[in-house]
Amino acid sequence: MEVDRREALRQRARQILEHNAQAGVPAPPFGADKEWLNVSRALTSTTDLAGKLVLLDFWTACCINCQHVLPELAWLEERYRGEPFVVVGCHSAKFPGETGVEAVRDAVLREGIAHPVVVDREFDIWRRFGVRAWPTLVLIGPDGRILGQVSGEGQGAVLDVLIEQALDLYHGLADAFDDRPLPLRLLRERVLPRELLYPGKLLGDAERGRLWVSDSGHHRVLELDLEGRFLRQFGQGEPGLDDGDAHEARFRGPQGLARIGEQLFVADTLNHALRSIDLRTGAVTTVAGNGRPGHERARTLPAAAAMLNSPWDLREIDGELAIAMAGLHQVWSYDPGTQSLRPLAGDGSEARRDGAFELAALAQPSGLARLGQRLLVADSEASAIRALDLDTRRVSTLAGGAEDARNLFHFGDEEGAGLGRRFQHPLAVECEPDAPLERALAYVADTYNHRIKLLDPDSGTVANYAGAAEPGHADGECDAARFREPAGLSLVGSRLYVADSANHALRVIDLDEHTVRTLALEGVPVPVASRPATLELSELPHLPSTVVHPALRRRLAPGDGTLVLDLALAPGESLAAGAPSQYRVLREGGLVAARQVTGPLLASSTRIELGLAGSGLLRVQLLAYIATAAGPCRLLSHEWRLDIEVEERAGRTLALTLA
Repeated sequence: MEVDRREALRQRARQILEHNAQAGVPAPPFGADKEWLNVSRALTSTTDLAGKLVLLDFWTACCINCQHVLPELAWLEERYRGEPFVVVGCHSAKFPGETGVEAVRDAVLREGIAHPVVVDREFDIWRRFGVRAWPTLVLIGPDGRILGQVSGEGQGAVLDVLIEQALDLYHGLADAFDDRPLPLRLLRERVLPRELLYPGKLLGDAERGRLWVSDSGHHRVLELDLEGRFLRQFGQGEPGLDDGDAHEARFRGPQGLARIGEQLFVADTLNHALRSIDLRTGAVTTVAGNGRPGHERARTLPAAAAMLNSPWDLREIDGELAIAMAGLHQVWSYDPGTQSLRPLAGDGSEARRDGAFELAALAQPSGLARLGQRLLVADSEASAIRALDLDTRRVSTLAGGAEDARNLFHFGDEEGAGLGRRFQHPLAVECEPDAPLERALAYVADTYNHRIKLLDPDSGTVANYAGAAEPGHADGECDAARFREPAGLSLVGSRLYVADSANHALRVIDLDEHTVRTLALEGVPVPVASRPATLELSELPHLPSTVVHPALRRRLAPGDGTLVLDLALAPGESLAAGAPSQYRVLREGGLVAARQVTGPLLASSTRIELGLAGSGLLRVQLLAYIATAAGPCRLLSHEWRLDIEVEERAGRTLALTLA
């Protein structure tokens, strides 16, 4: 039956392709005036992409359906590797907060995209192609004609047949294809390993003194103390769906966390699975899900047979587990006693519709918090905060969103009460679960506004609390602090912990002092990249763990001099093989070095030749990945500032020793 269906699909695809190859509409030209990612230079459809079979993917980073298409595209790229076939992403942003090239860069890195991406800031390419929805995929022949177009996720099988038949058709035409490769230059190959990579959610526990973190980009869960000291890691740091002990297990893009007794539950988002960590033994087991998205929206299912769809957050309520099922636009419930799963609220349509649980509609719910017998929901695509009343079994909107329940384009950065442009794609909400409603306050991670906001659940009033509208990384008073796409919140006493995702950092807001600080991580093992990164920046990134040494005054003879960086490693330690340990020497205030030194640190003691032409300031930066016999890698990040005075009788060597 399946063979017959595929053969019929092939024949129909061939008919469509042959017709469109003769009479199809030429694709409008694109790319020349745009910013591109994952390539060494801008591409154009009329030169670089001519002679290629091109699958153009119109996507936006926030859209869960667009995210679901990416694994299908990666499968197609691998299936047709070696053929003159390329995937090109066209990012046409829904939200202003994801419009800029830096936001798209983060999305490309977060999603692991390995094909060229053009940034369609003003929807120029979108309009030229007449696109109406995300995701839309357009197949363009090597002669520039549009061969076919599909919308929505789950089109992998159709695209596979179209690509197969298109390649066969054009291979039969002389000189149809140009086999020259595109100038790929992947972003992920130019990123240094670090302690955290796009952390998504976190969970603090005051009684145990623990902070669990979904280190989503590293595909692992970390256990820290509340001051950031490393205790344990669950997962290898490589993507996969494997059970076993803490070091054998594998996750894929984990997000939400919730604890029931000695079980830490994990929303293993990209695996479409619910996982459990036994906090006594560290063993990881799969509760539900098999790595593929499910589409059941109505029935109660045994967990062992259930298929989930991008579970994004978790919250414990009266011994059960609420699940923000972002991919189905619903909230589900898991009962550990009966080991069953069932939809709790939302009919599966994507809208902001209030009413009874079974009739209401949600729009990509991504964050959960408990307030008494109400479940607060960060409804990200509606840019609203919703409430599920567990007693009356009704859904209401507390703040944000438009009067028209179908309008998911009503967003902004306004203070005030009720509906309106209050938020821009919020991913998290948090509150004191047992606070009386009249005194309760909820905190909202207003992700694309780069703010933490306050919400009064009783009146629906929204006010800015921490962070400015522009992205950045700055500590201090709440109104002066800066965040970059905060995605997770956890309240522990008078501290609000924030997963500051695009800053690859954890932040702590002191709710008494109204100040923000970056949590200094200690001992967190750094996953070593499988291939060395190459960094072509003028200086190394300033990480939360960077040790900035007090300024040093040094004398140096004029002419050629030598700077010695000496790593005094402990027995059993060495520079991690294959990891891109780096150093930089930068000049300031008139000091002229013979050259800026870049490149891998090849030995524990490195000599750098300098040519000096005057007094001034010298900045020395170092990132070193240190491996131990036990296996884990740790990161050393240091910066020195040297005030150099040139003097005839001084020596010619500067030594910096890092013990």
